[in-house]
Amino acid sequence: MTKENKVSADFILHNLDSAVVYPNPYRGKGTKVGWETKELKHASIASKNGKIVWIGNSADLNENVKIESDTYFYNGEGLLAVPGFVDSHTHLLYAGNRADEFEMRVQGKTYLEILAAGGGILNTTNAVRNLSEEELFAETSHRLDMAMDSGVTTIEIKTGYGLDLKNELKMLRVIDMLKEEYPLRIVTTFMGAHAVPADRVNDSDSFVDEICQEWIPAVAETKSAVFNDVFTEKKAFSVEQSRKILNAGLKYGLKPKIHADEVNVLGGVDLAVEVGAVSADHLLMTGDEGIKKLVGSGVIPTVLPGTSTYLMESHHAPARKMIEAGLPVAIASDHNPGSCQFLGANMIQSMAMLQLRMSASESLIAGTLHAAHAVDMGNEIGAIEVGRNMDIALFELDSFKQIGYHIGQNYLYDLIIGGESIYKD
Repeated sequence: MTKENKVSADFILHNLDSAVVYPNPYRGKGTKVGWETKELKHASIASKNGKIVWIGNSADLNENVKIESDTYFYNGEGLLAVPGFVDSHTHLLYAGNRADEFEMRVQGKTYLEILAAGGGILNTTNAVRNLSEEELFAETSHRLDMAMDSGVTTIEIKTGYGLDLKNELKMLRVIDMLKEEYPLRIVTTFMGAHAVPADRVNDSDSFVDEICQEWIPAVAETKSAVFNDVFTEKKAFSVEQSRKILNAGLKYGLKPKIHADEVNVLGGVDLAVEVGAVSADHLLMTGDEGIKKLVGSGVIPTVLPGTSTYLMESHHAPARKMIEAGLPVAIASDHNPGSCQFLGANMIQSMAMLQLRMSASESLIAGTLHAAHAVDMGNEIGAIEVGRNMDIALFELDSFKQIGYHIGQNYLYDLIIGGESIYKD
């Protein structure tokens, strides 16, 4: 290659033991899903202005990459590079804890019994309402640090514990504060339709109208949220109510997401396909008909193995059937105070393998590339590929298969986000 044909780089991750690439990555609706991984040995990765410009054998670097006087070399000797993990479904912003509920559940108490004892989402709502923005920021920062320490470079955070406009907007401001403070990519989802407040249970339709007519316009005006999510379940919002909420969001530029088929099959998957939702999440009870409806729809099925494990469910989302049907299955943590305290990409990798019977390759792709599609960033992040953002998790491991194998253990060495080292620079 001539000097003129070389690519220019300002950051080079050099002499890695191996880097994991995806030979046939899913590229969105209408394209084939590929579950193959390839470990490139003795690899180097070069980036310019935060974008990957070259990947190849370290011995070929000088022939292909123009080295400037200020090009930063990062020694990757002994390290494994995988795409930065994307946690595409979290309720990371909350206050307090519900450890008492966890103990009650382990002892056999039902959801309704826990609710009658003052538990549930409304418990967390009260805690959120009683804390200042600064206090909420401090609590959430601790959890965000833990997520990053596991290899997460992009994370979605939902509102939904305010349950009135004042406190939902407060949660949005706290997420904006986190965006200012942290180097990882934070994607904001408005989820005012998380639950019906106790004083509105007998008049839920008027609460839905309030969300559509007052809350969503106010949220859109802040320009903070990208997505609009709704909990479609018997204990929350009906399909018709959910349709109104998601369509109201679309009117104001908020992309739809949906919590569907977690407890009951009401038609949440049908609605996701109808409104063109970016993702349909949970899908614990989704059957063969729901899977057929998702095929070819472009809706990313996001399954949450940590939640079904934490709730001690008798079964888990049908990930294997979804994969066999050709669906781009994503996995995420669903970290929240009540139904899933698992946090960390490495733990969710293990859960996907143990509970969903996914292979190491399937779990890795589901937690990176497909999860990136679940936040509508599937062509920007989620894979080590020329043209994508240089978002990489570096592990002191011999193979990516060891990430899920070492359950509850963390071998993260560093994060590279946008071509910059986060921990070791």
